[in-house]
Amino acid sequence: MELELHITDEKRSIRASKLRSLYETLAVQLFQQFEPTKKTSQRVSRDFMVRLNNWLEHFEDQEDQWIAFRSIEYLFFAGQQEFEELYRCAFDNIIKPWLIDIAKIDIFSNDAGEKLDVELEAIWPCPVTDSLRINGFLHLTGLSGKSLRPDWLSMRQFSCPAKVKLYQIKEGIKYLVLIEDFVGSGGQITRALKFAAAEFDGPILLIPLLVCAPGDRKIKAVIHELGRNDIYYKPVTVLSDECLVTETPNLGEPKLFSQLRTIMKTGYDSMNFKLSGEEYGWNKTGSLVVMYSNCPNNTPPIFHHRSSTWAPLFPRSERELKVML
Repeated sequence: MELELHITDEKRSIRASKLRSLYETLAVQLFQQFEPTKKTSQRVSRDFMVRLNNWLEHFEDQEDQWIAFRSIEYLFFAGQQEFEELYRCAFDNIIKPWLIDIAKIDIFSNDAGEKLDVELEAIWPCPVTDSLRINGFLHLTGLSGKSLRPDWLSMRQFSCPAKVKLYQIKEGIKYLVLIEDFVGSGGQITRALKFAAAEFDGPILLIPLLVCAPGDRKIKAVIHELGRNDIYYKPVTVLSDECLVTETPNLGEPKLFSQLRTIMKTGYDSMNFKLSGEEYGWNKTGSLVVMYSNCPNNTPPIFHHRSSTWAPLFPRSERELKVML
């Protein structure tokens, strides 16, 4: 028995060494891009490995520490270069083909390129929320856009619908393209979509760059409820259910997730702080996504929430607009 335990410990030691080496590489290549840790703070280290060590100390049981340590391997960190590729995919693989189809452009005609350019000038690319950096999207894709490109979640609260229609006429806008960087449960994006559907006269294209399966289902359901045949939903990447650590286990999920649920609960209880969705994150989505710009609140709070008793790996910046229901 002692020999078996020794062999197990030796295998774990080798695995831990390999994982730490991987994390050190990711820290340099990706994790150092995490913007909320770049601001001057005496409470949060910019060094990911320092934050990792501090985070692991919150788990008193060694087995819990091991599960927490392994869980980093399952995080999906979307860095700046990853988002640049998502921008390109959205433009080249979604927006352009969509316009060609909806404007009935013959791609074999001699003037197909010119016709596409004309249609591109008639679109109004806007963010769904202020999280999507629309200027970066426009600069990278070369899309001209319009002088005004507000996020439509804010527009829902403050805009005068009549002014939207006047601006559409003035600028010769035929198409509204709504882009969002990340969608978890789908609450914000569907509220913005409902407003856009009520106030924008013309085809609407909705493009989440990253969307979790629950949000994907909610968006499809809302579009069906709206009953318009000119609202198009084309996500770049859908994160399937087995990629999420939800309250109910998903078929095909990694074996580690059953143990991860346990330490998520342990960590959440240690925070001494009540959050919507509890240990699973907002709306119990259980996303494992971290973006270089921020960590979504759909991600389990053990990874992002800071309290007097908890120092997270990726401290979340709470800059988002508080939206009225």
